[in-house]
Parts: sequence; structure tokens; C-alpha cells
Amino acid sequence: MNKTIKISIVLIVLLAATAGGIRYLWSIRLTPEQVRETSKAVRKEFRAAPMDEAAPRLRKLTDEHFFTVRALNAFPFLEVGFEPRIPYDAIGLLTEEAFIRLAGDIKSPKADTDRRIKELIDYSAYLLGRNKLSEVAKNSLCERRLDGYFLIGDYDGAVMLLEKGIAGRTPEWCKSTVAKLRAHKAMESGQNEEAIKQLLIFIDYMLSDVMKDFEDSDPANGVVYSREWVAAKNYMRCATLSKDAKGKAAFTEKAKPLYKAALEKAKDDKISLEELQKEMKSYGL
Repeated sequence: MNKTIKISIVLIVLLAATAGGIRYLWSIRLTPEQVRETSKAVRKEFRAAPMDEAAPRLRKLTDEHFFTVRALNAFPFLEVGFEPRIPYDAIGLLTEEAFIRLAGDIKSPKADTDRRIKELIDYSAYLLGRNKLSEVAKNSLCERRLDGYFLIGDYDGAVMLLEKGIAGRTPEWCKSTVAKLRAHKAMESGQNEEAIKQLLIFIDYMLSDVMKDFEDSDPANGVVYSREWVAAKNYMRCATLSKDAKGKAAFTEKAKPLYKAALEKAKDDKISLEELQKEMKSYGL
């Protein structure tokens, strides 16, 4: 048998093997529908599990990898990999959901909730460190981590995160949020003048043009805060912290027109309006 014939036979065998391999991979491929169904089943299982299991379950989802064959949109190409049971972005969304659920957990003892949030903060740092999330998922999870630090009162951790910068957030936003956190820390340690100083930095940013469309919803009760409401609330904090009557009166006067504007924005939202009116009444307004 001459060399040319031998080469031809080898090529035919290789082509046959390749074709067979491709047919096999195609037969075990995961379609987008199958990926969605798997993610749906994992979400259902995750939501039914006790919150104490949240971080361990997420870690397991991240670390357990399987041989996967996915059909790409650019048919008939396949993507072969060694990946988690569900896509990384889906794991990121589950992590965010866990943060939100814990933020709204008013039944569990605070010590338990704080511990669970701390576990999620640690886990999310691990997930982000894998560098597998899309940019959108990464940015969104960073926001939830920041909320988590705030919820457990770890202001130093939150400040450290902000000083590194958060993608999608301007330096001005980060600076104002740092001021807010430092104000809370100062209030807890009885440093009233420092707290007022930091609160005023935060208020100035809230009332700047870039925040004119700001709204923030509290997942625990559904209350929607306008920027005027947030600014007024913090002016009243300054009034409460102020040591002299003149300072208290000045901050209160600054809060009044902002509360009026907040009432107008909340007039069609019964839940928010009732909470706003309750707050104003507590300040004698």
C-alpha cells in the first residue's frame, strides 16, 4: 500500500471519528429551553430552602462543575465546557435575591439575619473573584454587597468597597454614599458635629441635578422614597443632632419645603403617603 493510500485511509478514519464525535455531542447538547428549565428548577429549590443554607448552597452551585455541551445561536456550532449546573449570571441573580429576602426579613432575630448577610457578603466576594459574571451581573451584585454591609452596620466595609469604586456609579455618587455611611458611624459613636457635616455632604448630592429623578423602594414595606423625602429626613436628623435651638430651627425650616414636595410626589401612593405623613407627624410637622 503506497503512502498516498495510507494517508487517505487515515484521513477518512479521522473524518469519520470527528463526524461521530460531533453527532454524539449534538445528541447531548443543552438547548436554551433546557438551560431555562434547569435554572427554574434550581431557583424553586433554592427559594424553598432555609435561609441558613443560602450561602452554602450558592457556594456548591459555583464549585460543582459538569461537562456541558450547549447549542449556540450561530447554528450548528456547539460550545463544550466544564461549567456549573446553571450559568454564572443565574447564580449571581440568586445571590441578589437572597440579599433582598434577608433585607426584608423582619421575623428572624437580627443576630441571625446579620450572620446570614455576612455569609452572603463573603460568598459574593468569592463569586466576583471568579471573574465569570457579565459586566451587568457584576455591577448589580456589587450594589447588593454594598446594601449588605449597610444592613449589618459594617460601615468600614462599605466605605472600603466604595473607595475602590463601583462600576456604573460615578465618583460623586460613591463620595456621597461614603458621607452617608460615615454619618451613621458618627451618630452611633455620639460624634454629632461630624455626623451633621457628613449628612450635609449627602444632602447636597441628593439635591443636585443628577438626582432629580431619584426614587428608592424599601423591599420590606414597599415605601417609595423621593429625593426630596430623603433630603428632608436627613435635614431632620441634623436638627435632632444639633445642640442649639437655632441650629435645630434652621434645619427644620430647610426640611419643610422638601417634605411638601415629597407629599406631592407621594399623593397617589397610599403606602408611601401614609408612611411620609407618619414621619412628618413624629417631627411635629
